[in-house]
Amino acid sequence: MGRRLRTRWLAPERGSSSVEFAVLFPVLVTLLLAGPQMALWYFAQDAAEAAAEAGARAGSLDGAPAGAGSDAAQDYLAALGTGTITSYRVEETRTATSVVVHVVADVPNVIPLPGMVPVVDVTSARGLERFTVRETP
Repeated sequence: MGRRLRTRWLAPERGSSSVEFAVLFPVLVTLLLAGPQMALWYFAQDAAEAAAEAGARAGSLDGAPAGAGSDAAQDYLAALGTGTITSYRVEETRTATSVVVHVVADVPNVIPLPGMVPVVDVTSARGLERFTVRETP
């Protein structure tokens, strides 16, 4: 009698672990993949920032030709390869007193969520070098 009572009491719980697993599995996988996704995004952000700085530095030199900043940034990103940054765009804007290098890079997507496209967007600006002569009193 005691065994029959226990079986009736536990009967509604049958299959509940399968349902719990089906509900929690996508959440656990997303949490496990969020770490590598954030690491890839952080590395791509750091690489794009370094490329933009290198481009702005090269473009700000006295006598640097137009496009020297974007060439330097593209060379920097090309040296990294395509493992962490899948594609990138580099734009250089020059004015009479400054140079601005803008880098937009796509990051590989580890978590295949619809509509999630990790992108980094970095801008670096520097003043153009120019030499002046000290005025004599």
